[in-house]
Amino acid sequence: MTQTPDAVAFDRLVESFYHAWFRFHPELAVELGVFEQAGRLTPCDSDDIGALIALNEKLLAELETIDPEALDADRRLDYRLLQGQATLEHHELLERDWRRRDPQRFLPLDAIHQLTLLPVPDFAAAFASRVGAVSAYLRGCRAHLLQMPELVSPLWLETTLQAAASGAVYLRGLERHPRVQQAFRGDSSIHAALEQGAHAVEDYARFLETEIAPRAAGDFACGRALFEERLRRQHFLPLDADRLHAFGSRLFEETAAALKAVTRELRGDEDVAAQLAAIQADHPAPEELLDCYRTQMRAARRFLVERELISLPQAETLEVMETPPFLRPQIPFAAYLPPVPGDPRQTGHYYVTPARDAASLGEHNHLALKHTCVHEAWPGHHLQFVTANLTPSARSWPRLVNASATLYEGWALYAEQLMQEQGFLAGPESRFLLLRDRLWRALRIQLDVELHCRGLTLEAAAGRMQQALGFVREQALDELRWYTRAPTVPMGYATGWALINAAREQSAGGLRAFHDRLLSAGSPALPLVLERVFGTALRDAVQATLFDG
Repeated sequence: MTQTPDAVAFDRLVESFYHAWFRFHPELAVELGVFEQAGRLTPCDSDDIGALIALNEKLLAELETIDPEALDADRRLDYRLLQGQATLEHHELLERDWRRRDPQRFLPLDAIHQLTLLPVPDFAAAFASRVGAVSAYLRGCRAHLLQMPELVSPLWLETTLQAAASGAVYLRGLERHPRVQQAFRGDSSIHAALEQGAHAVEDYARFLETEIAPRAAGDFACGRALFEERLRRQHFLPLDADRLHAFGSRLFEETAAALKAVTRELRGDEDVAAQLAAIQADHPAPEELLDCYRTQMRAARRFLVERELISLPQAETLEVMETPPFLRPQIPFAAYLPPVPGDPRQTGHYYVTPARDAASLGEHNHLALKHTCVHEAWPGHHLQFVTANLTPSARSWPRLVNASATLYEGWALYAEQLMQEQGFLAGPESRFLLLRDRLWRALRIQLDVELHCRGLTLEAAAGRMQQALGFVREQALDELRWYTRAPTVPMGYATGWALINAAREQSAGGLRAFHDRLLSAGSPALPLVLERVFGTALRDAVQATLFDG
């Protein structure tokens, strides 16, 4: 990158800002390889929040002294991401302080669990520090929730209690974890620390049940203003909530018609539910799930090598494991955890949630399992995130911190279509499943808007999922719980998929060149990547094609 005075000033600002900002976000810091924060939990007292607000205000003022037009294209993209990030966090801290609303964010279970997965240099010290801080941390957070307990969402309270129950069991079992055993061999103090942490989690749950639950009456919805600000400043979409909803509705209707057509091809009628039931009946035994996922992931990678559809990273590892119990309410089926950017092995982790009943086992059917491996691994999330980590311009702090579902989820959904087009996901049954899953993602756009901007209740949303997708009620509710906690993420899947498809149609060159260029800029908002890689004219044409209908 060009080293002009403005570029030098911007680089210094980025480094100084994130050096301070990671102190307030230690879990994300560790996720991105900033291991100096590995022994800390997220600070939440008033002085810390005040300091974070001041840090964002200072950054925004200093950005005003730098002319973005004097920066090169990569820094200009990062400038916009950084400005959007600071503005959004500033508004959310002032207008929707999470400490008053979200009891689950105080649970330090993820903070401890991530240390067991990631290549933290001084694991024993960081692990002991975080575990040892749990009791005081959970005592200290109570004052924040007691200030305005009526703001706490009963739904979020319920999921916190579920996570706390499984989390206490998880903490007690951690002393048997191989990495913990190796780090604390002969040191009995870790047993006492983990037991104390588990007791603290159980005490916190009792506090929530007795002190907060009787008064909890808050709304999980973020509201139209914040939702639309996220669309603009996190995903850089030229849309308001209503235009986004209209796009989702059009996509839903088009996809539903195509799904009925392929169902007629398969069955001679339009009984989508019966066709889905037939597919779901063919599933592995519960004890075979992990091995089946591993086998299909290897097959998908071999297919990519043979077809030369995209450049593949030389160094990477993907570990498949059961979802930890405390994460299962948030991960009904499967999920992917990317590697640390600086990890030389580029080790990603793929969670598979064990089936708890016949309905959830049906979701792990052989065909869906194959689609999921494409989505999560090859050429989906694992390939995309490893490629970003190995591309210098794509792993700047603003891009690593500000990943957008329009790109990483849009790409993963597009990956399924690509592998169906190329024959890996062959046959009309795969076409059926592809369309059914696309219908699901189109519905997500509608529900994302309606839950956060139009007052849709969780029960009504669950009914929509049952009717449109054949979900059982509990399956729908499990899915919807994470929608409530991540406004504008659910809409990113199908919106990003549509943007990628439209960009492919309008770009020159072959498939491999298109894919390599698309993944060359990291994981930020897809409109910014389209502008950076393919030009403003193509980005504008793509957006007009999709959203001006």
